[in-house]
Amino acid sequence: MKKTIQSALIAIAACLPSLAAAAGDHASYPHADKPIRFVVGFPAGSTIDNVSRVVVDDIRARSGAQIIVENKPGALGVLGVDAVARSAPDGYTMMPSSSATSSSGPYLSKAFQRYDAIKDFTQVGRVVRFDVVIVTRAAGQHGDAEQLIAAAKVKPNAVTSGYGSGTGQVVAAAFSRAAGVEVLGVPYKGQPAAVTDLLGGRIDFVAADLGAVLPQIHARNLNAVALVSSKRSTILPSVPTARELGMGSLDLTGWIGVAGPAGLSPEAARWWTEQLTATMRDSAVQERLRAMGMEPDLAVGAPLQEFVQSQYDAWGLQIRQAGIQPE
Repeated sequence: MKKTIQSALIAIAACLPSLAAAAGDHASYPHADKPIRFVVGFPAGSTIDNVSRVVVDDIRARSGAQIIVENKPGALGVLGVDAVARSAPDGYTMMPSSSATSSSGPYLSKAFQRYDAIKDFTQVGRVVRFDVVIVTRAAGQHGDAEQLIAAAKVKPNAVTSGYGSGTGQVVAAAFSRAAGVEVLGVPYKGQPAAVTDLLGGRIDFVAADLGAVLPQIHARNLNAVALVSSKRSTILPSVPTARELGMGSLDLTGWIGVAGPAGLSPEAARWWTEQLTATMRDSAVQERLRAMGMEPDLAVGAPLQEFVQSQYDAWGLQIRQAGIQPE
């Protein structure tokens, strides 16, 4: 009997390494009793917050991990970025990375200049891209990009452009510069306020995240007249790109992903990469994101690092050329 028990114990012990291997390399991350803070530097209901919650909800439901979304809005996302940059790189404080924090923000806010947008963070994955679109009022006189540009060429600063974000400010300036016109920029405290004034006929066009104006486009209250990315949108395939309108290689892309502090542990990085890959293969997740004006577009590894660097350089170039100074 003793020999039988000993043999059984030896057999179980021999199986333990293979069982651990089957469980994967992430047995110790994330700990079941230690929640992950996912710090969003923007308000609840914002584009970045909405995308983050779709992705995090799916990962949480599938993996069983404790992930708590924590909003720390303020200063173009700097408060959230600061919380993550100063945290231990153990994977228990993560954030949504985005064009707002990693492409345009470092050039638009002096507070961002405390950090190196590339070196001070570990980019884990991009989950979506989104277009920044030039929209005009459907009931107005600027039915397409050609009419808008022609009106702006008649008299400098006679055409007005509203923007409710740093991204919108840069895109409006880049679009105007590429078109060879001078327009009068009108700042707003948010994209909804700019869109409201556009619908009321108080300004001529707005550069906005596609998700912020998609309902009004579908309702035919707004015309989408141009995209500033290098390829057409699958959501609005009939809208021409800046290149197609003769504006050269203008290519500014909005994007959202996941990042952690610099030096993020390889174990945590692998876990997040695997989770994001599984989430972004889910057709239900893809449809939810598309309904928000997002293009599901997963990127990890070297292609992700190249993309983040290229967008950082592209936004910086356009901001410098537009003469926009950090505030």
